[in-house]
Amino acid sequence: MSKKTTYIILIIAVLGVVGLYFYNKYNVAPVLQITQLDVVDEQSAKFDIGSLKGKKVIVSFYASWCPPCREELEILNKIKDQKLAGIEILAITDEGVERLLNFKQQKQYPFTFLTLNAPFGTIGINSIPVTYLLNTKGEIVYNNVGYIEWDDESTVEHLKALME
Repeated sequence: MSKKTTYIILIIAVLGVVGLYFYNKYNVAPVLQITQLDVVDEQSAKFDIGSLKGKKVIVSFYASWCPPCREELEILNKIKDQKLAGIEILAITDEGVERLLNFKQQKQYPFTFLTLNAPFGTIGINSIPVTYLLNTKGEIVYNNVGYIEWDDESTVEHLKALME
C-alpha cells in the first residue's frame, strides 16, 4: 500500500471519528438521572422530580429563545387536556428563574416550570429541545433530541404507550 493510500485512509478514519463525536454530542440525548437533577421551581424552591413517581411524566428541556422548543411546548399545551390527560409535563430551562417567570407569564401553559441550577452543557445537553418520557416507576422509557411531532396522532399514541 502506498503512502498516499495510507494517508487517505487515515484522513477518512479521523473524519469518521470526528463526525461520530459531533453526531453523539448534538443528536443523542445524554443518559441522565432525571430524578437527581438540581432544579428549582418558580419560587426558587428546590423541586424533587422523584416526588412524581407514580405518574407518567414528559420532561422537556427548552429555552425561551428556541423556536422549535417554543413550538413543541405550544403543541403540548394544545393537546394536554385531550390527548395527554393525566400526564405531568415538566418544562426545564437553564435560563434562570426570572426568564422562567417571564416565559411562563407570557405563555400561561399549565406545566410545571423548573430551572436547572447549572448550564445544560454540564449535564450533557448540547442541543435543544430534548425530551424524556418517564413511566410511573420514574424510569426513562424514551428520549429524543429535537422537535417531536406531538400533533401527529400515531406519534402521541406510541409515546403514551411507552409510558405504560
